Amino acid sequence: MEALKKIAAPAASALVLLLILFLCKSAPVSKLWKGYTTLSVPVDTEKGLVENLLDERGCSGCVSLEAQKSEQAGGFFSDYEARKAAYFFDRDKTARIYYVPDKFARQAADAVRLLQSSFHVDAVLGSSAAFPYFTPLVCLLAFLALLFCAKNKAVYSAAALPAVFYAFCNPFYAAAAAVCLELYALYLCQRVWRRKGALAFVATNRFALAFMAAAVLLSIGAGFLRSLFFILNLAAALCLVFLLFNYEAQKEKKARFLPVLVLSARMAGNVGVQTIKKSFFVSAEIFLLLVLLFAGTDFLSSGSKRGLFFPAPTEYNKTDKKSFPTIEDYYVNRWNVLSFPYAPLGKKRPAAPQEGERVEMLHYQKEGGAIKSKKELLMVYDADFRKKADGEIDALPYPALEKLWKAQGKKRGAFYSSGGSEDSGAGLAAALLFAALLPLFCALALYFNKMVLVRGKYAA
Repeated sequence: MEALKKIAAPAASALVLLLILFLCKSAPVSKLWKGYTTLSVPVDTEKGLVENLLDERGCSGCVSLEAQKSEQAGGFFSDYEARKAAYFFDRDKTARIYYVPDKFARQAADAVRLLQSSFHVDAVLGSSAAFPYFTPLVCLLAFLALLFCAKNKAVYSAAALPAVFYAFCNPFYAAAAAVCLELYALYLCQRVWRRKGALAFVATNRFALAFMAAAVLLSIGAGFLRSLFFILNLAAALCLVFLLFNYEAQKEKKARFLPVLVLSARMAGNVGVQTIKKSFFVSAEIFLLLVLLFAGTDFLSSGSKRGLFFPAPTEYNKTDKKSFPTIEDYYVNRWNVLSFPYAPLGKKRPAAPQEGERVEMLHYQKEGGAIKSKKELLMVYDADFRKKADGEIDALPYPALEKLWKAQGKKRGAFYSSGGSEDSGAGLAAALLFAALLPLFCALALYFNKMVLVRGKYAA
């Protein structure tokens, strides 16, 4: 009974941890706009077709070019309304874009399938042009290569399989690079399995610790939750290794002859040039992830959607003001529309109001037998005016583009993006480059350490 508990407890623990990873799996998608999913079709698609299909499936509130209404009034005209059209086309004007509220994403997916099958329209929903699932395959390849080289394949498999499972549940670049580094750290540790002083060796092996620490840091780069899931993967690996240890211990009790491992863990696990050379394969795998990142993974996405640049939200000071109006332009336009009836005739108006600009009306009234003038403050261009304008957006009776802008919170500007997060490039690329070069750093450290030992020997 005691032996059964030693097998069942770690097995159940590992199963629960892996089940959590599976239930909390996430799929990276090319989602650009908070609260909305983009739907794109070729620009020559029959007008009204997409709108009709979305309406038939109950997708209300879809922001489209056709749904926009002009807010100009009273003889005031500006290019604001015309400039809004940029949000409904890609940069090269080859695709028309619709913004579907997230709550209708499933219905929109049905409409897309119908467009593709019945009308042969090359329609793409934002999440269907998603991040490729090539990254976990890179991790699987690294696992198989290191498993082939491993001396203790059973323990390496037990420790490494949760990492590969984690990669499939979280197919992100940073997560995949973290798994590749973890796989090599486990490869360094598997060589001392069941040798004397194995735990002490693993706890003090600076090469294995360096790779594992880098893996944990990279997992944090993939997101806070995914870093927690990475820790769960490590816990599952410990459970499976403990399970294997107990299983082998039970077998040894029944064995008539037990082989004795002569070399201690410190002697058998010494990291040499040949061991470090195997890490270059992991380096090549991470370089492959880096290439995929720079390539935008277009070769794994929908063929006709390669190279398209869609409008995407960004901070206002980073916006492409020549191409896109923003919610700030809405405030200016709203001010100009409301203040136009009170503007002095024949006087050229500035394109945008100054902060604190006031509109006042002069009234004349009789007081004490005399006619006196009195100024009435009608409105001021300030934070209160903009807050009131935000409330007017919610009251608009049609799916206005301004509602899309408002939903983005602080990201009140726009730029052209090839998909995904705007800041997924430089920082992530630097992290992947460091991870790819880590084996080289370790090889150089080993080389110089060896040179110091050789010189010290001859100097003595």
